[in-house]
Amino acid sequence: MLKFYIPDGHLETKTIELLTKAGFDIKISERNYKPTIDDKDILLKRLRPQDFPFLLALGKGDIGICGLDILTEFKITYPDLADNVVELLDLKMGWTKLVVAISEEVTQNILTIDDFAGYAKERTKNKEEIIVVSEYPAIANDYLKKHNIKAIVRRPAGKTEAWLIPPDNEGDIIIETTETGTTLKANRCIIIDTIFESTARLVASRESLNSYKKEKIMEIVELINGAINAENKVNAYMNVTNPKNLKNVMGIIKNYSSNPTISQLENGGYDVFIIINTKNLKNILPKLKKAGASEIAVSDVRMLL
Repeated sequence: MLKFYIPDGHLETKTIELLTKAGFDIKISERNYKPTIDDKDILLKRLRPQDFPFLLALGKGDIGICGLDILTEFKITYPDLADNVVELLDLKMGWTKLVVAISEEVTQNILTIDDFAGYAKERTKNKEEIIVVSEYPAIANDYLKKHNIKAIVRRPAGKTEAWLIPPDNEGDIIIETTETGTTLKANRCIIIDTIFESTARLVASRESLNSYKKEKIMEIVELINGAINAENKVNAYMNVTNPKNLKNVMGIIKNYSSNPTISQLENGGYDVFIIINTKNLKNILPKLKKAGASEIAVSDVRMLL
């Protein structure tokens, strides 16, 4: 069986929704680490995504879903194992930014990482330690080295931003993921740099890709990719009963769809089918109606392969 790691935590709901769109029926409960799936060739295991790259690198599983931030941290931490994990697909969900933030009260007048580097240099000259707090210590150390900042990097046991709360702040700077920045703002932290943007990725064990399991893995990739491609897409069907109106209808459609399907109706005229972005519906439907299209029907696209 193919062992598929799915994430426990903030990515869990979005993962289940994506797999459902891809055609799988999954049943999961809060305390269940082995959800069920209606595919006899797949075994699901539910764990924290921080562990997935490591487990896949050791051949403990075949595929999994984790953020680019987690994957990057793993590859820097375990360079000897990094090549054992292959990124297959950007799932375009779970979007976050990995940012560098400071307390606006404690370190005033520091607006960029270069400002902080100068501040840290002066502190170091006075034999004061700079404390950087991050759940991504490998990324943090790599980033600090690039900016010539000497610091102690600490992986927190609790909330990262709590280390910056004045007046008795424990840390000088944090490197943290954020979706909207709301929590940082609420704690009067300001972002002085963005290291990179992260989304969820489908990753695989290289060992599995080099085995008979590759065919099944690529089937899953194709189905998930089809579900992603269908996001914000709709089917639009219409009749053009007067053949003279087809040219005007197609003149409108070409601005929104490059591959319409046209079939002749039994009693004359044409049936036209297109796939378009949902946001374009309000623009195209009134124009089509005016151009001579009738019986226009719209339906959701579940999968686009």
